[in-house]
Amino acid sequence: MCGRATLVDPDGIEQHIYGWTRRFVPPDWRPRYNLNPRDAIPVVHVDPDSGERVLRAMHWNLIPSSSGSRAEAAAFDKSYSTFNARMETAATAPAFELPWRRQRGLVVVDGIIEWLGERGRKIPYWIRRRDHKAFAMAGLWDRVHDERAGRDHANDLWSCTVVVGPPDEWFSRYHNRMPRLLPPDAFEVWLDPKLTDPVRVTRFLQQLRYATADEMEAVPISTRVNNPRYDEPDCLVTP
Repeated sequence: MCGRATLVDPDGIEQHIYGWTRRFVPPDWRPRYNLNPRDAIPVVHVDPDSGERVLRAMHWNLIPSSSGSRAEAAAFDKSYSTFNARMETAATAPAFELPWRRQRGLVVVDGIIEWLGERGRKIPYWIRRRDHKAFAMAGLWDRVHDERAGRDHANDLWSCTVVVGPPDEWFSRYHNRMPRLLPPDAFEVWLDPKLTDPVRVTRFLQQLRYATADEMEAVPISTRVNNPRYDEPDCLVTP
């Protein structure tokens, strides 16, 4: 599963590649060397109000819109781990069914972290593009609107999940589940809110191929990254 990521270059989500026209990120948007579920992670998606393609920092643990208040959202977030969605079952899973139909996004990072080895002696590997550029993982998003806020959506809670499926041959040495990586020529279809047939969405994702062995590399890094609360540049130093 994809449960750790990096965003060393938060400004490296290039507008001309990902097509976003506006950004909604916090003022303290900064590099992340050990990004965990329930942290803020960048997502490119079609804004449901404006129809624009936007880049937005979202909470990495999808909270369904059926949560009618911030308190209900917090309770769900504490009780359920929804930072990954299984490609095989997302279309019918209660938390993911609606997003699978019309609320899909690109979760953009510049690395993910997996571990290899025996228990107690595992080595973390930083899986990234060979050119060190950002890449897109298939994602789903949702937002919770507190009903007490009326029509004011300024404080809506946006959240997301990463879609995972069986690994290809290259990735299988690092984990038995792999984020569904999207090439740029797949962005338009994946983001299209008019594509609402869940069977077609699943088929589209199953048929996609990303040249993982050619595009990606895995670099051993410091075990400092084992501590989810430690987020400094030396997490990514080769031992």
